[in-house]
Amino acid sequence: MNVTILGEDDSDTLQSLLTLDPAPAVPAPVDEQEEEAAIASFDGDLERKSQRAHRGEQAALKRRLLPGNSGECALCGRHLPGAFLIGAHIKKRAMCDDGEKRDLANIAMLACTFGCDALYEHGYIAVAPHGEIQVSPLAKDLPAVAQHIEKWLATTKVTWWNEDREKYYQWHRTHTFKNSPPA
Repeated sequence: MNVTILGEDDSDTLQSLLTLDPAPAVPAPVDEQEEEAAIASFDGDLERKSQRAHRGEQAALKRRLLPGNSGECALCGRHLPGAFLIGAHIKKRAMCDDGEKRDLANIAMLACTFGCDALYEHGYIAVAPHGEIQVSPLAKDLPAVAQHIEKWLATTKVTWWNEDREKYYQWHRTHTFKNSPPA
């Protein structure tokens, strides 16, 4: 049996290709005494050393997207402190070629951590041509997701959209957006 250890880029690619949401499962019964005993007896390492590649463009991208202490979520339009905004790649970074990774003016957008980043990343929303929010039909099956979209995104126009970024939004619509239930 062979084991292959993937590098960061290959791991990111595999993860983005899988883009599987965890299936709802019936939780297994938990023996609370056993659980408490396992927690109380934990003696593993609390700190582990690791080494990984650093995204060279990250600092420049962050300065470009958030030059000050606050900014606007590209998806919901809320003006927020920088601590609640993420430099979100419009097209998954693992799927970008070097030229696309260097296209700092267009490859990423600010997305808030209050739901917009996760909804976009998991394909429950997309940005349609000309900046309209496109909502996945699967969102209705998740009441909290549907409620958040209705409250913050249903009538939002993405001002971050432009012709230069459309190719990246289009990639997201065809590779990540959940536009129909699984077959």
